[in-house]
Amino acid sequence: MKIEVKHTCENFNSFRSEKVKSLFNAENGHSWEHTAELPIEEDGWQIGLIVGPSGSGKTSIGSQIWDSGIANLAEGWNPDLPIIEDIAPDQDMNAVTSALSAVGLGDVPSWLRPFKVLSNGEQFRAGLARLICEAPDKTVIDEFTSVVDRQIAKIGAAAFSKAWRKTKGKQIVLLSCHYDIVEWLQPDWVYDTRTGEVKKKSQNDLPSNLTYGRQAELTGNFLKSIII
Repeated sequence: MKIEVKHTCENFNSFRSEKVKSLFNAENGHSWEHTAELPIEEDGWQIGLIVGPSGSGKTSIGSQIWDSGIANLAEGWNPDLPIIEDIAPDQDMNAVTSALSAVGLGDVPSWLRPFKVLSNGEQFRAGLARLICEAPDKTVIDEFTSVVDRQIAKIGAAAFSKAWRKTKGKQIVLLSCHYDIVEWLQPDWVYDTRTGEVKKKSQNDLPSNLTYGRQAELTGNFLKSIII
């Protein structure tokens, strides 16, 4: 899939604007373009990752991948229910608690609070847990792991990947400015907005042209630890 992003605004000619143009040779500051070739239409993948520095076009690209756009993990929460009741009320409770643990939200007291009173990091992880339970066919998530510390981000990326692959064919594209999660997430393909390159896993499930080397062994007991 070829995605073309073109952003323009007024070409200001105020004193400071013209001064900046002359000092830094920034004649085209009012326009920005980026073209991405993504393997969205190929078969057999479940997790894609678009990674790159802030301002490199990740969100603009992600919003054009599917008609549904980028999912808002903060929408649709009941302010009068704890998240343990609000996430997938028609599903088995074990599925909900497993999803919460899989995204690193193992703090039991937080399960008993409404979404609106959780911290930013807890809200993001609760949204991911609900996403795992609902498992839409195709979805895009922005700012993946951006609001959690980097150790939790890496462990959480590995656990989320494992949980999402159990959805059997559902596809998700994650947008992130952090390269440290790549080796933990083990995506089927990665598009780097900085270089414009796509790197894919090889057929034998070992990543091609990607550097992996986890520093910690992941076990079920570790990922499902609960804080009371």
